[in-house]
Amino acid sequence: MVRILRTAAAAVVVVLALVLAPAPARAAATYQVKFAITASTAVSGRFMYVWDRSTWQYHVVQGDRDSPNGTAQLPPGDYVAVARYGYFRQRNYLLVRTFTVTSAAVSVTFAESGARETAFATDDATAVRATSAYWLELGGGDKVGFTSGGPAKTYVTPFAVAGVTLRLHELLTKAGSSAAVPSPYRYDLQRSWSTVPASPIAKVTTAQLAKTVTTLRAQGVTTNAALGSSLKDRWSGSYLESPVRLPGTVTEYVTPGPTVHRKLTLGAGDSSVVLPDRALPAGESPGTTVGAGPFLPRAAGSSVRDGDELRMSEPAAYADADGNAGSDARASVTAKLTTEGDVHHYDQTFTRRVAWSQLSTRIRSEWDFRAPDQGPLPLIDLGVGVTGLDARNRAGAAAVGITASASARGGGTAEVGKVEYSTDDGAEWTELDGDTLTVPATAAFVSLRVTATDDRDGRLRRTVIRAFAGPATAPDETSGATRISNVVVNGGADLTFGVSGSRVFTATFTASDPAGIAGGDAYLYHGAYATPDGVILATGPADCEKTSNTAAVCTARFAMDVKVDAARNALAGAWTVAAWSHAADGTSFADRHAAGAFSMKRVSKLTVDASPEPVTKGKTITVTGTLTRAGWESWTYQGYGSRTVTLQYSKKGTTAWKTVKSVKTDSAGKLKTTVKASADGSFRWTYAGDAASTATTGPTDYVDVR
Repeated sequence: MVRILRTAAAAVVVVLALVLAPAPARAAATYQVKFAITASTAVSGRFMYVWDRSTWQYHVVQGDRDSPNGTAQLPPGDYVAVARYGYFRQRNYLLVRTFTVTSAAVSVTFAESGARETAFATDDATAVRATSAYWLELGGGDKVGFTSGGPAKTYVTPFAVAGVTLRLHELLTKAGSSAAVPSPYRYDLQRSWSTVPASPIAKVTTAQLAKTVTTLRAQGVTTNAALGSSLKDRWSGSYLESPVRLPGTVTEYVTPGPTVHRKLTLGAGDSSVVLPDRALPAGESPGTTVGAGPFLPRAAGSSVRDGDELRMSEPAAYADADGNAGSDARASVTAKLTTEGDVHHYDQTFTRRVAWSQLSTRIRSEWDFRAPDQGPLPLIDLGVGVTGLDARNRAGAAAVGITASASARGGGTAEVGKVEYSTDDGAEWTELDGDTLTVPATAAFVSLRVTATDDRDGRLRRTVIRAFAGPATAPDETSGATRISNVVVNGGADLTFGVSGSRVFTATFTASDPAGIAGGDAYLYHGAYATPDGVILATGPADCEKTSNTAAVCTARFAMDVKVDAARNALAGAWTVAAWSHAADGTSFADRHAAGAFSMKRVSKLTVDASPEPVTKGKTITVTGTLTRAGWESWTYQGYGSRTVTLQYSKKGTTAWKTVKSVKTDSAGKLKTTVKASADGSFRWTYAGDAASTATTGPTDYVDVR
């Protein structure tokens, strides 16, 4: 079976590699084997496994997963047993024991105290674990282990068991990096042990590793993504991701030798671009670029004629200009096949509107062809390349180069007849004169339309709306009568975060159109719309619930872990909501870049101490305290200097609080003032808050006045 686990960190996908083949045990005399885990704390969510070491036959262990005990009925033989359990985001255990069954019952104990931490240690003091996978691979091909995000450590029993191997796969990034501020450095490290040493720490130096630079281009707008890798062949068993920012470059240090599958994931796993497999030698290797536009179908389809049937199968997914295949689960595809005489016409449209891309919002392919009596259809394929674009696939003041090529399936010849461009999403088209285009400074996007023919009277016209971006920032867009209003984030309350923890919340808005609402979505950003320094994407498509024939309330859901999604102090303060909606008529829509706003704040705290206690009436009372607020980079509360804080007093026997005076904190957030003792009562400090910090009222300190 395969078991999926997820950490609180949205940017890290966690897959637990566990593949078992529970074939029935061989018929023979069996004896009871009792298993027990001795651990420092209560064990829950544990799994126990047993294999015969000579045949690698798997045997089932019975018992409650929340119990440290289990039992199995086993015939005589030599066995290896594994206990697997963990404490979420803290530590995980893979405990290994060998034992023999002869002619009597056996007791087997897994001692947690005998396990040792396994990890990678590099000569880079700033490198910290982003996510990791540790698993055991057994002689029969079964796997059992953990994949964990962030700080979780894994402990393994040192062992030397023929046919059992411990495998490690770990991603490291620079300290302080997060989904909000990803590291431009990444370690992708692998190791295996057939004999697990007493200290299973894999030590590597940067000089031993392969080094390369991966350039990641954005689809028109800055956004967050995740760069993942999985190990091919016998190494397979985990898929690990670390956060990256698009556009950007990532300097990667990689274990030389093994072949690695790679993928760039955008959104909540809805969209991806598959990178080429990679096996690097030690030392520096040339870098690769992923995400160069325009995005359109690159691979040939597999449409065929089978008897009297035409079976159309053309890729609706997109690929970048280098042919790296992409997909988008939130896209929709419509297609229509018609015939006139012996000429067939196939019209396919791929449409998407997502937070992580402003480009290739609609791709339409129109084929005319004659079908053979049997076999593959002689369709035309197109390739389009654009040079001179920046890292966001935007054109600047200089001219860009546009080239198009055509090929015919089945050995024919094809050629491009016409290339057209549009700067108003296809309302008007202009034929390209030559192979360069100076994009108008007022254009936010450039669409392309390419027509090609072949030597068998075939034709293809492919239209890519918003093939690349222009120099201008796209304004809010409205077509028809679609409107967006009543945008509310977190129920209207500020989002507040201390130094740890996660939060699930929503953004809602009302969408309306005379034709009714078909759907909508939203995301959150900090900074400028085109170049935000913080982006939070929804965990999935927004749900739009119809409230009338013309309106709906759309709800986008978000999940944040402060250490992952808001790991920079500068992200506190005002955030903006981008929202869009489209009508049921298929043509009307609204896209508002600043549809709403909310505040994300750092939690503030206050302390108080009034002394002496007791005090003689008329004498001086010294009241001190400290104002601190959450540091989203250090994960500690830090002194908040130069802020005005109010001292309040409540006389014994009353509930009212009266303002005594205002005091400004020093550079370390310290407060100190004096007052005259008048009567028994309590003192406290209160802070009104600001644009980036929460209001807070500290605890009270009672003073006995005599």
